[in-house]
Amino acid sequence: MTIIVFAVGGQASDVVDALTAGTQRLLSTDWPSPERPDLIGTVGLVLAVPTAVAADLAGRRDWHLLALTPIVASGVLVTALCAPSGAQMVWLIPVGLLAAIFATLRPMIGDDREIGAQRVWLRGERRLIPVVLLAGLVAAAVSVPTVLADRADPRRNEPAKQTAPLLDPIEATLALRALDPPADLYQLTTESGINLPDRWRTAALNDYDGQRWTPALTLRPIGRRLTPDTSGMFMFDLELLDDGLALVPFPSTPITINVPVETDSDRTVVRLTERIDPGDTIAVSSGPIITTADALATGIATRVIDDSVSSLTEFAENLAGDGTVLDQLRQIQSTMRDDWVLASNAPGAGLQRALLERFVRDTKRGTAEQFAAAYVLLARSLGVDARVATGFVGARSATGSALTLVSSDAAVWPEVGLLDGRWIAFDPVPPDEASDVAPPDEPAVQTPAAAQPPIAPAPELTPDTADDDEAGNDASSTTASVYVRWGQKAGIALGTILVALAALAAIILLAKFQRRRKRLASGTPAQRITGAWAVATDRLVDAGLTIAPSAANGDIATSAALLVANAQRELIQLATLSSAVTFGNPAETDFLVTDAVAHLDQVETSMAEVRTRGEQLRWRLSLRSLRPGTRSPVR
Repeated sequence: MTIIVFAVGGQASDVVDALTAGTQRLLSTDWPSPERPDLIGTVGLVLAVPTAVAADLAGRRDWHLLALTPIVASGVLVTALCAPSGAQMVWLIPVGLLAAIFATLRPMIGDDREIGAQRVWLRGERRLIPVVLLAGLVAAAVSVPTVLADRADPRRNEPAKQTAPLLDPIEATLALRALDPPADLYQLTTESGINLPDRWRTAALNDYDGQRWTPALTLRPIGRRLTPDTSGMFMFDLELLDDGLALVPFPSTPITINVPVETDSDRTVVRLTERIDPGDTIAVSSGPIITTADALATGIATRVIDDSVSSLTEFAENLAGDGTVLDQLRQIQSTMRDDWVLASNAPGAGLQRALLERFVRDTKRGTAEQFAAAYVLLARSLGVDARVATGFVGARSATGSALTLVSSDAAVWPEVGLLDGRWIAFDPVPPDEASDVAPPDEPAVQTPAAAQPPIAPAPELTPDTADDDEAGNDASSTTASVYVRWGQKAGIALGTILVALAALAAIILLAKFQRRRKRLASGTPAQRITGAWAVATDRLVDAGLTIAPSAANGDIATSAALLVANAQRELIQLATLSSAVTFGNPAETDFLVTDAVAHLDQVETSMAEVRTRGEQLRWRLSLRSLRPGTRSPVR
């Protein structure tokens, strides 16, 4: 571990952190974990300890099968840690199977390869069944919920938090824009030669409940890297000019930041976890700004047209006209910018559904927030994935290398998703506000955050019977989805058990095959003849025969007559050949080996013929011939 820490540029203090706080820091970060020496050292330690324990256990004849336990445990641990990235559970099967095979066959690959030295062969097999079953149950108990559960990153060690500034970013935007005089908030500079963009996002809002747009975020700590590097990324420095700021603005996909932050899984909000003093500079990198060319090359992301926007579909289609999806979105943007009226004092300037419906269908006169929210609803009614974004739209300097964001730059705009997960901004808000100061009499203006009654009649609803039918269908589909989900869980749990049993059966069959092959293919002809007899007695023991330690070969053949009804003569001849080479020195033993193997094949065939398939499976998987207490004394 120390070597790993120093190899990645760490110091002695990082070694201490890896042994003490490394585990806590690793579990409290998001995926991918930050590339820090202390965390890399902790990962090395987590992998090294189970490997060392498994290597030591595999070298012990009496306990070598216990090497499976740390191997499977470390595999389950890695799977749990990698859950957010979709770790493939299927890889645990070949790794566990190979580990089981190597651990089981370990006594056969020692320095002494003689058959006579294999008396301790598989002495640890008594622990095989509980170890494999325990490993399978642990893997199912930990890994199946990790993969199937619809939840956040499991590597958190503190409660999820929703902070007040994030509960209603639109209200925060309105409050910033209302400051008089405006306050300087952020200073952005770059030396990369790329002009800083005008639009900087601090939050993205996907959820709309008919009253307000909210991010509904679960924030968690993360390291300095937020997403992988991408082509066209650029570096810039961010200086916070006010000590009350916590959100970090990004012009596009956030990539890295050199201070501790917390964020959500989609990186829609990046929040500082520690207060930054005014004047301190933060190094940040971001992906490139998405352009229309990117949208044309990538394609627009879609979403299901649900009941919350389906009533606007016909209106949006008439507004969008013909053409591609991107053409339709641009047509809606152009119409709203050119033909509708921006008025910050527009009556009914809230974001409630009834007010937005009235704004879209009737008045076409509203606030910038209503323009952005209405555009998102219209885009969603066409099956386009869209969301509301909040942040700043500033005026770049002449050189493009510096930008100051002030409170009056706070803005709200719509964004449309692309197929590759990126988002492109649209601007349906008219550039100039209406000059008239005497709007028609309307009910009092209500704030976006207040609960408001509808001003205009609500859209016509379908008959109650249709609602009841839809509710019944929703309930039925929900019930069906629950059954499907539980069916998937039960299927995976059953599959895990079946895989463990299949692996156990494969290990038993492989162990018996290896012992049979070694007895029949190694040693002198006399040893191969006695080996054939030993294989036959093992088959008889697996079939239920009990052999006394003092029983002679002839006695064994006589007592086993009922088990080999169609090969009694061959069994007796095989017993006679074994006695002849054990107590005498017959000539032409090479020919006798051929006879012995032929007799053995006839005995095994006869035993299989008189059994059903189920009885054959139990016979071939029986452990009686492997157990020291029940195995044949013939060796």
